[in-house]
Amino acid sequence: MGFGMVIRDSSGAHFFSRTLAMPGVYAPEEGEAFGLFEALSWIKELDIRNVEIEMDARVVVCAFNSRESSSISVFGDIIQACKNVFTSYPHCKVGWVKRQANELAHNLTRVARDFSSPFVWAELPASVECHSYTSCTC
Repeated sequence: MGFGMVIRDSSGAHFFSRTLAMPGVYAPEEGEAFGLFEALSWIKELDIRNVEIEMDARVVVCAFNSRESSSISVFGDIIQACKNVFTSYPHCKVGWVKRQANELAHNLTRVARDFSSPFVWAELPASVECHSYTSCTC
């Protein structure tokens, strides 16, 4: 399983990208929840404030934003871990976007499988050609 994360500045321009490969096979919602956890952990590591996280996994966004405790499951445990990291960032929010608006992160996810350890780019990687804000291809 791979993760692709993109940090943009306030004008929407690319700031940093990160890929991360993780061994194992997980249910789709668990994989997306792991991706949120990794994104939150990266933001915490970089000490970035006032962040808006956009995901195209509606079930993860809804579970994360729910005030109710998640069910007792692997998915629920991951969501709770995300909430625990998130408490340090009261000015952050997690929202849902259509997949087309999240294409760069998906393309980075495919690239992540080529690396055995996390990789961070200050510029878009050569293997990801981006023509517009929402239209990118590997």
